[in-house]
Amino acid sequence: MRVLMNDREVGDEYAGCALCGDNRRTGTYLSIDGALRCKVCGKPWRGFYQEVMAGIKLYFCCGEHYREFRRIIQRAVAMGNVTRIKVVSIFINGGERSIRIEDEDGKEITINEPTFNLTHA
Repeated sequence: MRVLMNDREVGDEYAGCALCGDNRRTGTYLSIDGALRCKVCGKPWRGFYQEVMAGIKLYFCCGEHYREFRRIIQRAVAMGNVTRIKVVSIFINGGERSIRIEDEDGKEITINEPTFNLTHA
C-alpha cells in the first residue's frame, strides 16, 4: 500500500506520518511540560509503525492519527467493498481533505471530509 499526502509519499519514519505527513524533525514541538508533541493534533509524539491491514505496516506520529487512518480505511472498505488497497491519496486544502482510495482491481473511492475528524475512536 502506498500513501500519498498532496502527491508526496509518506508512511515511514523518514517521509512522515501516514495521516499528517510530518516526521519527527518537521512535525513536532516541545510543549511547556517538556513533552515532544505532534504539531497537528497536540498529542504526545510516539513515532511508531502499526499494522493498518493484514501484513501492511505504516508509520504514525501518534495513536490518534493511527486510529483516524484506520477509520478512513474501514470506511472505504464498507463503502466500496474494497479489499486490497493499492494507493491512498490524501489531498489537503485548507480545512478540508479529499481521500482517494484505489484498490488492486482499479476500483476507486473518494471521501471528502474536514481535515482532521478526530472525534471517532
